[in-house]
Amino acid sequence: MTNHDRPTARDRVTETEACLIAAVIADPDTITEASAIADASDFVDDRHRRLWGIITSMADANESIHDVRRLLANIRDAGLMEALGGKEAFAKRYLDIEVAANATAYAKDVKRHSTRRQLRALAKQFVDDIEATDDPAEVANIVRAKIDDVASYASTTTDTLSLHEAALQRLQLIENPEASEVGKLIPTGITCLDEVYGGLRCGGSYVIAARPGRGKSALMKQIFNSLDVRGRSSLCISLEMEPHEFASRVLSERAEIDGKMLEVDDTGGCLLSNDELERLRKTVSDTEHSVIYIAAPKGKAATMEAIAAQARLAKAKWGIEVLAVDYLQIMAKSSPRQTDYEFVTANSKAFKQLARELGIVVIVLSQLNRGGESGGNPRRPRLSDLRDSGSIEQDADGVIMLHQIAEHSTDYELIVAKMRNDSENRFPVELVGKYTMFRSREGK
Repeated sequence: MTNHDRPTARDRVTETEACLIAAVIADPDTITEASAIADASDFVDDRHRRLWGIITSMADANESIHDVRRLLANIRDAGLMEALGGKEAFAKRYLDIEVAANATAYAKDVKRHSTRRQLRALAKQFVDDIEATDDPAEVANIVRAKIDDVASYASTTTDTLSLHEAALQRLQLIENPEASEVGKLIPTGITCLDEVYGGLRCGGSYVIAARPGRGKSALMKQIFNSLDVRGRSSLCISLEMEPHEFASRVLSERAEIDGKMLEVDDTGGCLLSNDELERLRKTVSDTEHSVIYIAAPKGKAATMEAIAAQARLAKAKWGIEVLAVDYLQIMAKSSPRQTDYEFVTANSKAFKQLARELGIVVIVLSQLNRGGESGGNPRRPRLSDLRDSGSIEQDADGVIMLHQIAEHSTDYELIVAKMRNDSENRFPVELVGKYTMFRSREGK
């Protein structure tokens, strides 16, 4: 066989399409499942595209594809018979051949080839996108969005389980949540949360909310510190602090050094004693094997799309189990036309979807309105106090609020205002300010 006679890649794809058509004609009961996987737009051969449209239309109208006379009549009425080579050629190619009775497998192959063609076309389009856009970050976002569209289109099925299979998953989740592959629980290191709720569930999004300057970043840092001790990889998107500032808070807690002492005075001098400095050096050395990762994006790198892209990369590169964003209201808007309400609502939904997509815990820090702060003893916050709340409380699997009992007090309440499939709760905690961490207030 000469190179000229060898089948091309297109010939092989066309042959797969023909096998799919032949398989569903031979066994019409497979048309429903096959057409749920591949539609007419997935066929590379225009004749097959039109023929598939006829076959699926007959199935939708409850016309039997086994009725060959009716099928041929529909093909002739559509003006397709001549393009297929006539009645005899049609019968030889699609009716008189032995084909494996596996239409679903052929449909998946057709879909796979279609997705590859789309990706190849995108690869060529990306060159034009790069030339047309000055900002590399914007190009990356455009590319990611287009790839996501193809990935979504390529996903043809949703796992369907029997009741018994689903029930076994639930039993495993109850008996051994750490080992479960379905929404396993990640301990937070916050004793009261872990004892009552077992931690936070992978695939879920959680909100930590407080009024400005009331400890939400400290609680998030404390959770990350605990995760790191357990070897659980995490990514912090810090929109308020630089990475070294976040690191300073972690070091303060681990080395048990007053955080104020880790600041540099106006002359650039060190405020630490020799003993504290030695303890700090050892703690810094110990972080060599840390699995906390910190990013402090700015501008367009702080949009929902850019943060999601960074999370996907971190999941692939480091296997992160937790993502935290500090904080929601200061993320960059993808469109300047968005109102604050629309912006927060869209992003709260997007974080929930990102948690499900990556199978991780997503923690989003959010501010509370100042409405309940008046007077020396501010009232307990409510879900309605979530700033620009939109659908935060609706989309989140859990909402955890920090409430300072009185102005300048170290006594707080950790309020679980929502926990999906579980009860609300309040826990007394104390802020250890010099280490920016919370601990339980036993018996209070």
